[in-house]
Amino acid sequence: MGATTVQHDARSELRQEPEADEWWQDSAFLTWYSHDAGIGGVTRIGHEPHHEDGIAALWCGVVTRDGKRFRRNVATPLTDHDLRKDGFGAHDGRHLLVYDDVLHYRVDEDGCRIDLEVEDFYPRTDFFPSDASALVDDFASSHFETSGRITGTVELDGRRYEIRDGLCHRDRSWGIRKWDTLLNHRWMPGTFGPDLSFGCISWHAVDGSLGQFGYIVRDGEVVRAEAIDVAVVMEADGVSYRGGYATWTFPDGQTFRVEASPVDAVLSEHHGVSCIDAMCEVQLDGRVGFCDLEVTSNPRRGTGPVTRARLANTTEGLSRR
Repeated sequence: MGATTVQHDARSELRQEPEADEWWQDSAFLTWYSHDAGIGGVTRIGHEPHHEDGIAALWCGVVTRDGKRFRRNVATPLTDHDLRKDGFGAHDGRHLLVYDDVLHYRVDEDGCRIDLEVEDFYPRTDFFPSDASALVDDFASSHFETSGRITGTVELDGRRYEIRDGLCHRDRSWGIRKWDTLLNHRWMPGTFGPDLSFGCISWHAVDGSLGQFGYIVRDGEVVRAEAIDVAVVMEADGVSYRGGYATWTFPDGQTFRVEASPVDAVLSEHHGVSCIDAMCEVQLDGRVGFCDLEVTSNPRRGTGPVTRARLANTTEGLSRR
C-alpha cells in the first residue's frame, strides 16, 4: 500500500467548505476512557448540509465500570447552535466538539453533562494509504487522526467523575461519504501514552474488496505494519462482541499484539449502518492503555434496524447495564 503520511494544520479542525453533493459530510469523532475514574465514551458529530435540508447526525455514548450508561443517537436539523465558527454542534448545540488551540468536548443533557479537554500526543496524521481504494474513495477522502490525553469532568445520573489522566483517540473526516458501500469493518485505535499509540483497520466494501492496514506511533515516529490480523469474539446476537485482538507485523519481522477487554459498548445507527464502539482496556508490559474496538457486521447488506445487542447499549438516555 502507498506509504505517504499526510499531516494537517489547525485549519482542518474547523468546518470545511461543503461540496454540492447530497452525501458530502463533515465530521468530528472522539473516543476516550479513564481507567482511574472508570468511565469512558464515544461521540461523533457529522454535518450533512445537503441531506434533508441539512442535518447534524449525533452518536454519543458514555459507559462506566459500575454499569451506568448514557446514549443519544439522533439526526436533527442543523441549527445556528450547531454551525459554529469554532467547530461542530449537534442536537441544537447540546453536544459540542469545538477547537481553540485545543479540542473541547461538551455535553449538556438531562442526566449527562460533560466538559473535557484534549491534549494531542502527536501531529494530526492521515494514516490511510493512498491506495486504500474504497475506504478513501467512498468514505473518508480527507481525514486525520491523533491520540492524546483527556481531562475534565463528567456528571452522569447525579454522580460526578473527575477525569485527571484519561486517554483518547480522535479523528476528522470530510468529503463525500457513501454509507451504502460498507459491509463490515473492524477498527482498533488506541494508546498507552505519549510514547506509544497504535491503530489498525479492516475494511470490507460492497465491491468485495478487503483492505487491511495498521501502524504504531512510537515516540512520535510513525511505523507502518506490513500486515495486520484483527478479529473479534462475536456474541450470539451477531452484532455485539466480548472482545478482540489485533497483531501488527512489521517489515523487519517484529510483531506487536494487543487484546481488547471491553468495559462496555454503545450501538450507533445512521443511513443503514449499525456500528458498535466498545471502550476497552489493553495491557502491555504491566501498563494499562485504552482502545476503541469499533465494529460493523453487515455482510448481506441488511436494511432493518438492530433488534438486539446483548453487550452494547441500545437505549436512548440514561440506563444501566
